[in-house]
Amino acid sequence: MGRNTEIYMFNKEKAAVRLYEDLQHKTFHTRTFKVYLQDRKKEIGTYDITFEKVLEKVKNDINTLTADELFEINLFFSEEIHSAFTGRDYSAREKYLEDLYDHYGIILLYELPTSTVCTSYMFQYANYTHYFPIYELENFGLEHSDGGINIDSKDFLRFNDYMILLMKMILDKKMDGYEYEFTKSEEDIIRHITADNENNLILFKEIESECDFIKESSSDEKGPYAQTIYYAYAFFKQSIEMKLRIDVEKNPKIVILDSY
Repeated sequence: MGRNTEIYMFNKEKAAVRLYEDLQHKTFHTRTFKVYLQDRKKEIGTYDITFEKVLEKVKNDINTLTADELFEINLFFSEEIHSAFTGRDYSAREKYLEDLYDHYGIILLYELPTSTVCTSYMFQYANYTHYFPIYELENFGLEHSDGGINIDSKDFLRFNDYMILLMKMILDKKMDGYEYEFTKSEEDIIRHITADNENNLILFKEIESECDFIKESSSDEKGPYAQTIYYAYAFFKQSIEMKLRIDVEKNPKIVILDSY
C-alpha cells in the first residue's frame, strides 16, 4: 500500500444533523458504523477509536475529530459504498461518494494523486513547520494510528501561502522546461501574499533556499524532489483554489489524512 494524503474541511451544521443521525443508526450496505468499528477492533486488536466519542464529536463539533477518527469514517463509507456498487460503473460510484460527503458536511479540498507526490507535498509541510511550528491536534495516546493531523485553518493557510510562493518560484525559474502564464487573479493573490509577509524575511529566505535545494536534489526523476518540480503547477493551482475556498470563520479546522 502506498502513501495516501487527503486534505479536508467541514460543514459543522450539516455534520451535526445528518452525519450524526446516520452514523448512529443507518445500515449503508451490510453494516452500521457501530458494527464496522467492532469489526475493526477484532481485525486490529488494540484499537482506540470509540463509537461514542466519534458520535459526540460529530454532534458537538466535527472540527474536533482527530485524523484517525476521520480516517475511520472515510474507510467505513468507502468499504460500504464500494461493496454496494460492485459491478457498477466506477464514475457513478465516485459521484455517489462525492454527493454523500457533501450531504454530510465532509469537504475534500485536495486528494494527492500518487504516493510519491504525497511525499513531495508532505516534505514541504515538514519543511515549513520546521521553521514555523504549527500546533497539531494529533492522535496522541493511540497505539494504532493511520497518521495525519488536525490543524487550525489559519495555520494551514499560512503554509498554503508558502506553497503558493514556492511553486510560483519553481515555475518562474522554468525548472521543468516549460513557461507558464498566470491569470490576473493569481497574480493579485501573489501580490497580496507577498505584501502580507513583507516583514517575514525568514519566509522568503527559506523559499529561495528550498527552491535551490529541490533543483539540486531532483536528479532522480521518480523521486519526491523531481516530482515537486513536475507537479509544481498542479500544486500551485490547487493551493490557490484552497486559499479561495477556506473561510476561517466557517471552517476553523483543516484535517490532513496521511496514511501508508
